[in-house]
Amino acid sequence: MTTISSNNKFSKWLPFVFGAGLLISFFLPWVSWNGNPISGYDLPGGNFFSLAETKFGLGNPLPQINFSFNVFWLIPAGAIASMVLIIVRKKWSLAVFITTALSLSLVTVFFLFTQKLIMLGVGKSVFAMMRPAAWLHAMSAIGLILITPASHAVLKKIVWIAVGPVFVFISFLIMERYLMGETFSDTARVKADYTVSASELIHEFAANDSAANKKYREKIVSVSGAASEVEAKSDSTVNIKFADSTGSYIIFSLEKDQYEKVKNIKAGDAVSLKGSCSGSIYSDILGTTSISFKRSTLNKQ
Repeated sequence: MTTISSNNKFSKWLPFVFGAGLLISFFLPWVSWNGNPISGYDLPGGNFFSLAETKFGLGNPLPQINFSFNVFWLIPAGAIASMVLIIVRKKWSLAVFITTALSLSLVTVFFLFTQKLIMLGVGKSVFAMMRPAAWLHAMSAIGLILITPASHAVLKKIVWIAVGPVFVFISFLIMERYLMGETFSDTARVKADYTVSASELIHEFAANDSAANKKYREKIVSVSGAASEVEAKSDSTVNIKFADSTGSYIIFSLEKDQYEKVKNIKAGDAVSLKGSCSGSIYSDILGTTSISFKRSTLNKQ
């Protein structure tokens, strides 16, 4: 009997444990992009995309929807509200379902966007870049929704756990297709602002990265040289690198619509690519510079 009573007391505290987990983890770092920590609140707070654009040249492709991110401020408010409603023994399932759906949506945004940064050469693994607080937030959200009383409990809880991540994933796909249709055709048609060899561009960034970033960032640049590495990924995206003897390199990220054009390119082949320069990242540890390009296309041969 004592064991059963203890278990009942513990289960009563679970909503507070999971609610506190949501609240606290929201303000902790969820990801580290090359040593730049980003917390859960940084998306609605405006720092998420501004840092990504300043440091890595990848900002919000649809800035007109920035206002919509304010909805994520409901997460800490909802976590507090859920705990208060539990204390006063009021119906609290709807508050929990909305809060946890938003929480899992936010974690999915961080995960998918970090994957995009990796395609630009920022880090090697999304799991290495995600911080424990992000997983704590996701587990707290799932735990809170699983212990919430509800009619048709199993089906309803599965739906609420899945709805946020599925919505975000579909939104990313739609946005990606839209941008591919808008930007890749533009890159192919637009005349390059600069035409350089790979070795010249690497040398220019290594000599003065501040001046080079100011000159080339967000400009369309045509680069020619011998490919040092060609990485074809399982999702049909391709990364092509030009490297020099110091270990510094240029990386062009080519999306799925470019696959047929570049699938036969191998390391050592002479190739000419064009894209929008995202700027450079200097590694203090390795002493090398990486220069990334987005919206990339193969120049007509």
